[in-house]
Amino acid sequence: MSETILPLPNYIKIISKVLELKDFQVQVVLDFKEEGATVPFIARYRKERTGNLDENDIRAIMELQTKEENLHKAKQTAINGIEELGKMTPELMANIINAKTLKEVEEIYKPYKSKKKTKAMLAIEKGFQVVADSIKQNILVIPENLLKEFNREEIIDWAIEIIGAEISANTNLRHELIEKFQTLWSVSASKKSEKMLEKLNQKDTEQIPKFALYFEFNSRINRIKPYQILALNRWENLGILNIKLDKDEFIFESIKELYSNILNLNKVFIAELEIGFKTGYEALFSSVENEIRWDLSEIGEDDSILSFQKNLQALLMTKPEYGKIILAVDPWYRAGCKICVIDTIGNPILFDKVYLHEEDNFKLKIKDIIKKYKIDTVVVGNGTGCDESCTLISELFTWEMIVVNESWASVYSASPVAQEEFPDLDSLDRWTVSIWRRYIDPLSELVKVPVGSIWVWMYQHDIAEKKLNEKLGYVVEDVVNEVGINVNNASVYVLNHISGIDKREAKKIYNHRPYKSRATLQKVLSEKAYKLAIWFLRVPESKEVLDNTDIHPDQYEIARYIKDNWINSTNFESHKSRLIELYTDANLDTLDFILEAYKNAWIEKRVNSTHTKAKKKIIMEDIKEWDVFDWVVRNVVAFWAFVDIGLKNDWLVHVSQLADKFVSNPLDIVNVGDRVKVKLIWIDKTSGKIQLSMKDI
Repeated sequence: MSETILPLPNYIKIISKVLELKDFQVQVVLDFKEEGATVPFIARYRKERTGNLDENDIRAIMELQTKEENLHKAKQTAINGIEELGKMTPELMANIINAKTLKEVEEIYKPYKSKKKTKAMLAIEKGFQVVADSIKQNILVIPENLLKEFNREEIIDWAIEIIGAEISANTNLRHELIEKFQTLWSVSASKKSEKMLEKLNQKDTEQIPKFALYFEFNSRINRIKPYQILALNRWENLGILNIKLDKDEFIFESIKELYSNILNLNKVFIAELEIGFKTGYEALFSSVENEIRWDLSEIGEDDSILSFQKNLQALLMTKPEYGKIILAVDPWYRAGCKICVIDTIGNPILFDKVYLHEEDNFKLKIKDIIKKYKIDTVVVGNGTGCDESCTLISELFTWEMIVVNESWASVYSASPVAQEEFPDLDSLDRWTVSIWRRYIDPLSELVKVPVGSIWVWMYQHDIAEKKLNEKLGYVVEDVVNEVGINVNNASVYVLNHISGIDKREAKKIYNHRPYKSRATLQKVLSEKAYKLAIWFLRVPESKEVLDNTDIHPDQYEIARYIKDNWINSTNFESHKSRLIELYTDANLDTLDFILEAYKNAWIEKRVNSTHTKAKKKIIMEDIKEWDVFDWVVRNVVAFWAFVDIGLKNDWLVHVSQLADKFVSNPLDIVNVGDRVKVKLIWIDKTSGKIQLSMKDI
């Protein structure tokens, strides 16, 4: 048998249809991808060619192409493998070609990959296919030669195995069953038996009461919330819940009707065909159930990651604070407070330690440091001892004192990055360094922390680490390239996130500082890296104004012409021929981009601050109902916003209390880093629990 070669799919048509884009947009993106262009580069500087696609559109195109390529390869592999075994049939070939997902192809090919033959395969080898074919015509015909070798019941059993295998592999039946699942079926959960729960460890056992909501849970598949999917998965994995998709007689009958149509039969099957259909349906149901559960998990993960991305973006867009002499304090009791002085360009010039229980010595040392180094700002980590440190320092320092969120500092301080940056410091000193750096430039500091370790969402540990890191990495990449980086003060770790720059190129840039213009970077970077990266790099020391804009050097001439001739959308056409001479791809998108770049030159795009000014210590005994607090949002999840109101822990504002209207998604109202006013609507001082609201403020 000659090898069957599948024709390559028309990826352009497939992608444009699925994503509802024009063919030329998909074609342009894939062409740029082939050339090695990065997503930020295409999104920002090739708008004329892509029809104004953003980063999400471009990544969706690239990801779908990869997905479709993998599907095509899987189909070809399955065909090759089955043909090599000599087991290919027209029906099997049609099932493979019609498969819509990788999972379908894997299910079809799985029996043929196994070294152990299935019962259906053995039945075919024994010659029972002819009997199975007769049963599919709603009659039973057994050739005499088979009856001489096997008994009647054995022959029928083997033939039924063939029918069952064919049904479980039939893509038409599969697609119909999936559609019925998604529109009509329900997912349900129930608590495992007490005997099973007794096997849990103590930590997991203590979690059981928290999720009583799911002990008798039932929801239509098309109505279940993404966070509910992840919650069900988590408690199933812990051994607390049983999860299943409910079977339905109506759906069974509808799939049977479709099968009868395929066979050109009426719905009244002979007994053997009825048994064969039920056998195949059970196998198909189990396979589709697994696929639907997988798809639901993907939906839950993707939704969670999207919210995670929004929170991370808000955090990374925190306003930087440059040019100040800073005293950083990492508070603690017994081991003492680590302190560090940082000069105006961000270098540590003093490390020391003070002790909260030695108040006089604490004040004396801090007072001397403030006077000697002319401290502009005191930055205190929000860990244990923060309130006490702020109270003592406030007696000595009347200028700006900031409390910085020190979460994830431990991850950085013990990392290879921290060891590489500060080989002579211990982990505690690196921790202190991380605190003040987060105040000076949060973006530059947080890019050094593995994105999966930055806790700004829920169910983070229920998502595949590789997938999470990839998706969150996109956020870091987009933010770094969005804000533009000062090439003369950026770290290697920030530079490494710039479009077209790898770690080797980043080190070259860093080691050849300072730069007086963008042009000088041409001597350091390869031609390709320069082309992709230069848009995102700023050189404040340059005499060329355009070196501190989003405009590429290749566009400088057209940019000057636009500015000198006061060109806008109303007079664009009269200058169009000249503009195209200066820049081949020039169109209205180019004009809008250049005008916007001029407008935003020298403007810092990071404007919100997640840091809070040190305030008087708040204790539970001093607060009362209807008190109003002006603090910062630390995290936003599916139905809560976590707000720092100055107590030990962040407190929750339920989605129903976020606004004087219905809110389906808290991220529509608040983001990480937002300053908000909240009022205390209920307090139980015995338990220490409180409820907050943002309504009617």
